[in-house]
Amino acid sequence: MENSRHGLAVRSMEEMALFSGVAFVLMFISVPIIPLVPYMKLDLSDLVVLLGMSLFGPGGAILIAAVKELLYLVATGLDIVNFIGVLTAFIADLALVLPIGALLKRPMPSLKRQVLAVITGTLSLTIILSLANWWVITPLYLKVWHMSLGLPVNQLILLGVIPFNLIKGIVLGSLFIILSRRMAPWIAKHSVR
Repeated sequence: MENSRHGLAVRSMEEMALFSGVAFVLMFISVPIIPLVPYMKLDLSDLVVLLGMSLFGPGGAILIAAVKELLYLVATGLDIVNFIGVLTAFIADLALVLPIGALLKRPMPSLKRQVLAVITGTLSLTIILSLANWWVITPLYLKVWHMSLGLPVNQLILLGVIPFNLIKGIVLGSLFIILSRRMAPWIAKHSVR
């Protein structure tokens, strides 16, 4: 009994490492979607974190997100500007994934429940990142770069941060619903939640 539990734990760690690696690679395939904030780019790495959450629960999703962000930080440079970006991305991961995970505790939730979860996660992502950018992230970037925006921070939030995060949540959430429903038998068979 103890050996089978140990084997399951080792397999889960291996699978989470694989998910983290795939998410890390997907971080490099990104596109800007709001011209005002071209440095905010949409990638599909959080989709992998969401799928990992279906298999390993919220704790597994947090671990996958943390490892992918750490790998990205190491691969792209250990400077303060990059650290701020990676920390912001990790906060975004948590803001999107944890509310969705909280609402999808059952193995195969209904489509209605999945849609509600994605809406909740998208709103959480948008609100948390808007407040974080308003109070901490944008002022910190400006201080580190010794520059000004050319427009008030509240306009940047309203015209850049809010639309970006709404689009990001809807796109990733919709893809998550489609994939998780198509992969439902596989997820049910491999889930360790």
